[in-house]
Amino acid sequence: MNAMPSSSLLAAVDLGSNSFRLVVGRIESTPVGDQIRPVDQLKETVRLAAGLGAGNTLSAAAQDRAVDALRRFGERLRTFPPERVRAVATNTFRVATDARAFLERAQQALGFEIEVIAGREEARLIYLGAAHALPADGRRRLVVDIGGGSTECIVGTDYAAEELESVPLGCVGLSQRFFPGGSVDRASFDAARWACRDLIAPLAERYRAAGWQRAIGTSGTAKALWQIAQTDLGEQRLTRDALGLLESLLLKAGHPDRMRLTALKPDRRPVLPGGLAMMSAAFEEFGIEAMDYCDGALREGVLYDLLGRSMGTDMREVTVAQMIRRHGLDERHGLAVAELATLLYRESARGTGDEIGRAGRLVGWAAQLREIGLSIAHVDFHKHGAYILEHCDMPGFSEDEQRRLATLVLGQTGGLTKMRSRLENADEWLRVLSLRLAVVLHRRRDGALPPSIRLRVKNAGARLELPADWARAHPLTDQLLRQESVEWAKAGAWPLVYQPT
Repeated sequence: MNAMPSSSLLAAVDLGSNSFRLVVGRIESTPVGDQIRPVDQLKETVRLAAGLGAGNTLSAAAQDRAVDALRRFGERLRTFPPERVRAVATNTFRVATDARAFLERAQQALGFEIEVIAGREEARLIYLGAAHALPADGRRRLVVDIGGGSTECIVGTDYAAEELESVPLGCVGLSQRFFPGGSVDRASFDAARWACRDLIAPLAERYRAAGWQRAIGTSGTAKALWQIAQTDLGEQRLTRDALGLLESLLLKAGHPDRMRLTALKPDRRPVLPGGLAMMSAAFEEFGIEAMDYCDGALREGVLYDLLGRSMGTDMREVTVAQMIRRHGLDERHGLAVAELATLLYRESARGTGDEIGRAGRLVGWAAQLREIGLSIAHVDFHKHGAYILEHCDMPGFSEDEQRRLATLVLGQTGGLTKMRSRLENADEWLRVLSLRLAVVLHRRRDGALPPSIRLRVKNAGARLELPADWARAHPLTDQLLRQESVEWAKAGAWPLVYQPT
């Protein structure tokens, strides 16, 4: 049998707070567009959130479980090129205080970069996955995804998400916090449900006002409850009555392990109380009477988002364009700075083509968004811009990508000593240098550049070469570049020699 061509395959890795999942999909072209058909799936019940201890540090046992699972995933993905794999990590990685150190170990085990995504980005990807598994019928729908560490709530129509929110409670965290050892009584269940309602309540009025017509549940908790409703409780859908009956059965048993339910699988028993409390709260706050289940969720959304990137429709490009319009940025000037900054970086950087390409795109996006802080104030606009980019919702971008964008925008002007704690290696200093030089050379905002520009990088230092006659004809730019050389000398990290020739 012939091997399936790797160019037709994409892979998504979902590092959830309860389970790690890998899905491999084949791109199939049709006359009306491309779709992804799953060809392989792996699941590991890691319960990473259960390993969060005092101070939100991950236990050694939880880390070892995660690394072992990722090594197995890594073997399956060994023949995949980096651009065909996207791995995303969710709430536990967001809240763990030692996540950065653990992330390095996790990436080494998997063999691919892992992105820690923000809650709303997780919600966007969940809806994208659900939308591709549901009919495009023009009906507004409410999607509820109860994960291990967080719960995402989305309202949208067909493929367009209109409301996106994430609350930091999921079935694992709730089960640990309110039902230690698995024991359940009326007081603990009510306390868990009220904690959930308290988080969901601020969303409820806005979501009800959206006027959704159908409620959809996605991921493990919704699937388990839906299957119990159908198999054990005689319901066709997950209804209020089914949830109430299941609650009564759980309270009567006092522990999920003592419940005799055909559809309740062993791996769902430990997190059933927390998942049921959150789902009950969602039904009450949103006014849901009945809910259907959908197979599409985060990992399928990641696959379709990856497909969009491979086909030239990158959500990050859309986000940058929207931010440019929203903040009234000078698009022409931003593109000019981006073009030069990217050129300087790519011609000087060292590494694989894929690594340079990814970093070069970040440099370009930072150049396009570098003046976003002017929407707050002209003074210290680079600081305002860095804050905006690090903390705002940017669909398509991981938290790490947002931090890197913020760092570049912070470093675009002013002293460089502030960057010492934020830049980890020579390549990151080169990105800042490339952006700063492009900003200086486009200071006049007229698009005029020297006939030749050469940035040479050697031994953690750089030399900028421009024609001497051009420098003499542009005294302001010449002075700014000489000042730039002085700033790099003060920073003591990366010397810059400015040499008109």
